Amino acid sequence: MYSSIELENVEPRELEEEAPTLLSVGRELKPEKMRPNVWHYERGEENAYHRQGEQEELYVVLEGTVDVTIERDDERDVITLSKHDVLVVPPESWRQLRAVEESRVLAVGAPNVPDDGMLEE
Repeated sequence: MYSSIELENVEPRELEEEAPTLLSVGRELKPEKMRPNVWHYERGEENAYHRQGEQEELYVVLEGTVDVTIERDDERDVITLSKHDVLVVPPESWRQLRAVEESRVLAVGAPNVPDDGMLEE
């Protein structure tokens, strides 16, 4: 069986201490092996600097442009992603997305575990 939804029909969610708006497509579609979400960023908004416990994350820029800061083994890079650019980040790498302009980013984490994001202390 499959599940489908139009992104425009997903109810936006505001999260505490998180600037971008979450469109929780995973909550609607209920996949077993991955955790998909769409994040809507206004220009200048950024998510929390974080890493994952288990989840590898795939990012696809649906609209706009974002700067992604990625840090691993004391090396820090900033990568600019634009519409249709795709990036995969391993769980142990610290990351943060910041919108250069209004943007929508599909983020898919796998495996589908409860939120395993870790914030920098």
